[in-house]
Amino acid sequence: MRLVHQLSLLLIATALAAVAAVAGLVVWNLRAGFSDYLQAQDGEHLSRLVEAAERDLAQRGELPRDWRPALRTWLEAVRVAGTRGGTQDAPPEGRPEDALAVAASGGRPPRDGRHDPPSRRDPSNFGPRIVLLAADGVTPLVGRREMLDRPGQARAVRLNGEIVVVLRLAERAGPAEGVDASFLHRQHLGLAVVAGGVLVVALVLARLVAVRWARPLAEAQVAARRIAAGEFDVRLPAPRSGGASEIAALHGDINAMARALSMLESSRRRWMAELSHELRTPLAVLRGEVEALVDGIRPLDRAALASLQEEVKRLSRLVEDFHLLATSELRALSCEFEPVAPAALLRVAIERVAPRAVALGVAIETQLPDVLPAAQWDAVRVSQLLANLLENSLRYTEAPGRVQVTARALGEAIEVRLDDTPPGVPEGDLERLFDPLYRADPSRSRAFGGSGLGLAIAKAIAQMHGGRLRAEPSPLGGLAVVLTLPLKPDGGTA
Repeated sequence: MRLVHQLSLLLIATALAAVAAVAGLVVWNLRAGFSDYLQAQDGEHLSRLVEAAERDLAQRGELPRDWRPALRTWLEAVRVAGTRGGTQDAPPEGRPEDALAVAASGGRPPRDGRHDPPSRRDPSNFGPRIVLLAADGVTPLVGRREMLDRPGQARAVRLNGEIVVVLRLAERAGPAEGVDASFLHRQHLGLAVVAGGVLVVALVLARLVAVRWARPLAEAQVAARRIAAGEFDVRLPAPRSGGASEIAALHGDINAMARALSMLESSRRRWMAELSHELRTPLAVLRGEVEALVDGIRPLDRAALASLQEEVKRLSRLVEDFHLLATSELRALSCEFEPVAPAALLRVAIERVAPRAVALGVAIETQLPDVLPAAQWDAVRVSQLLANLLENSLRYTEAPGRVQVTARALGEAIEVRLDDTPPGVPEGDLERLFDPLYRADPSRSRAFGGSGLGLAIAKAIAQMHGGRLRAEPSPLGGLAVVLTLPLKPDGGTA
């Protein structure tokens, strides 16, 4: 089943269960409360009937020989009193054949063999439910004997303080009879109509909500398929106001994924183009050198072999740099952490590039403390990191210039800062300096040599140590590179 159908059925089932529960509770409460009300009403009528009987017997002064006319007289008296008091639900009036025919006949059915229905003038069916019992409360004198099988209420009729007869009123056959039954029927019908209306509204709303939720999910599904097929320019629109926040977040995540994949694809293509370009130059030089030797244009002597060796070294170094950077991107760059002295690593790195700095006309100034806290680093990797930073500063600093190296302890980390003199780097290019094969033009171009991977490798090594590397304008007019490494890395961060 489609999601829209599942959501519709779920919402409809929930609405149906809620309506059924509420309707059942209302019906049960209505029936229970109405039954209590009817019993209380019957009790009031029976009490008035007993009062009328005692008044009548007190006026007679003796017991009647036939109790049927007496019972009709008592019922008539209660009816008249109820009518004067404004009571609409009163015992029947008038002729015995109306509502009291059965009660007055001693329970005998009419001539046609059928009981007459309750009279319109006796909506509560009061008369036929009355049974007159002897003083013992057991022997029936007047009334339908089958009424004795129903539970009911009994009241004693007294004359001069002694019980002479007992009036028994049987409970109604159902929750209600006559007008009361019609009232309950109308209530039940009203509940059924309301429940049906609620279900119809729930069906419509369920459909609308299901479609509203399912449409953006279907759009997300289509977008995901297109992205999987390589269409990274796909973007999902923001859901309309009032939509689910989770769906909006899903659309945002899919858009972010598409952007990331698009950038990754662009980076991959640029990498392939840059890599082929970088490898083409040393290969072309090697090819030219070898062809010159084969054609006899250049003699095969020590100088030719040294030139070939230098080009091979350059090509090998470029391949190794690419391999190192690729393994760092895959989180496979291995590091062996051991106790090291950061100050000693810095001094050794500076001493190694000092002769090259003198040859380039760049002075290296150091402001290093005598002692820095011991650290847990990979000494080989950190030495390579420092060498790349120093090489980058020397290569792109115009002579005569200077490179200033400072270091300090920052809590549980070491900060190393390299500042150089002009030329500088535009602020818009600072973030991209650590991208592989990126060079800021024109001041930092291939004319200065290098593979364009030094800073990218340095950043990868810093990240594997849990540190970070950033670039900013230098107070000396050139570029400042700031390295921050924790003393005890947690295995490296991305």
